[in-house]
Amino acid sequence: MIVNDGADRRILEETRADDEEELRKLIKNDPDLLPIEEFGMTGPLLVVGRETTLPSGAVDLAAIARSGELLVIEFKTGPDNADFRRALAQLLDYGSHLWALTFDEFESTVPVRYFASNYCQDERLKGLRSLEGAAKAIWPDMDDDELVQLRERITKQLSSGAFHYVLVSQRFTPTIQKTAEYLNQVMTGPRTYAVEIVRFDGEGVQAFETRTVLKPSSTGVTTPTSLDEDKFLDTVADARYRDFLQEFFETCHGLGYRFEWGSSGVSIRMPTTDRPEPLTVAWIFVPGKSGWMGLTDVNFGYDPWSANQTPSAAEALAEYINVAGALSGATAAKAKNLKDSAWHLSPSDAVAQQDSLKELLAGLITRYGGSE
Repeated sequence: MIVNDGADRRILEETRADDEEELRKLIKNDPDLLPIEEFGMTGPLLVVGRETTLPSGAVDLAAIARSGELLVIEFKTGPDNADFRRALAQLLDYGSHLWALTFDEFESTVPVRYFASNYCQDERLKGLRSLEGAAKAIWPDMDDDELVQLRERITKQLSSGAFHYVLVSQRFTPTIQKTAEYLNQVMTGPRTYAVEIVRFDGEGVQAFETRTVLKPSSTGVTTPTSLDEDKFLDTVADARYRDFLQEFFETCHGLGYRFEWGSSGVSIRMPTTDRPEPLTVAWIFVPGKSGWMGLTDVNFGYDPWSANQTPSAAEALAEYINVAGALSGATAAKAKNLKDSAWHLSPSDAVAQQDSLKELLAGLITRYGGSE
């Protein structure tokens, strides 16, 4: 390896690390050293666990890529270490204890517990109580549609057990590479990756490099297709509900609201003066499908984290949520992160109060405009 150190050009030689614990700490402290782009994933990584205790042991690292993949990462000081041969089996044991967890169970068992622990040294994450809040902290430009897709992908992986297992070591033997390659060929869900971390030394300079020595031919991750207004309306079999939605959407467009379409529905967003990203104030989802934070059907409210970034709308939002909660049939959103900030309506209740719903959105725009 050739490195430039100011005006000097130095040649570093690949060397074996005497203290492999140093390499383990290096990855744990800076997981973005993992070459996830070579895995076909999008970074940076959101670490959601470190030394996470499961019935089968403590997972070195658990992380999520922006593209939605859940990675279970284990570092082994082999190949002479006798435990090295059990590394892949150990990763599968970890996966078996994550498998079939609901999203909420996973959130409370892994990320929230990690954010509250001394292992979490990222000030952006310490003390957070939700995976959504962590995602926004690491990827501040992530919009509501991406958050919906992130939740959907994680939920699907938890249900199927199709995790991404990453084994990191200073060196892999041909035998273990062959075993990992075999698992990728015969397992239809989980994916296995092998990454070597290499140390270079020379003339008082030290550097490290990570190399992907094995990965599946395809991650198997597909991006859900986003809807548009016509596609969404085509999913609605009830003619009265479809007519209501079409008219309601027209009203929202006329009031100046913006639409963000996802794979399961739409978020209706209000422009504010606080930031370029508009504030979501309503969500409507395809009948029979759940979306962001497990919401279904018709919902009026806001995400508290996003609302905190738009203080100019505070008074208007407070009145808005009071009026929404007084609607006939309105029930509080079940997601704990939306407690007291979002209300759900069934399709039939929405149809029965279509004029009130139009007035609700018109009133919010008017109140916000008057508070500027």
